[in-house]
Amino acid sequence: MTTVVHLRQGLSIVEVEDGKVILDTRRGVYWHLNQTAITMVEELGRGRALDDLVGQIARETGADAERVRSDHLALFDELRRAKLIEGKLS
Repeated sequence: MTTVVHLRQGLSIVEVEDGKVILDTRRGVYWHLNQTAITMVEELGRGRALDDLVGQIARETGADAERVRSDHLALFDELRRAKLIEGKLS
């Protein structure tokens, strides 16, 4: 599965004391996401394929690859509905 995903214009990932957040630089609003969500946004934004990311996480954690994939697709949909990311998985 290829990806064409990026943060919505006006958003950036910013390092803070306890991790990273997505910051809306126009409105001064931020979203604190867990490390898995931030990693997904960063890696997909670099053009990494979702299948590669899922495989790596499954290998590193010993989790079932289908479960990891399902969780990441749900997260992707949630971030898109929140208008934090734009693009598609194809």
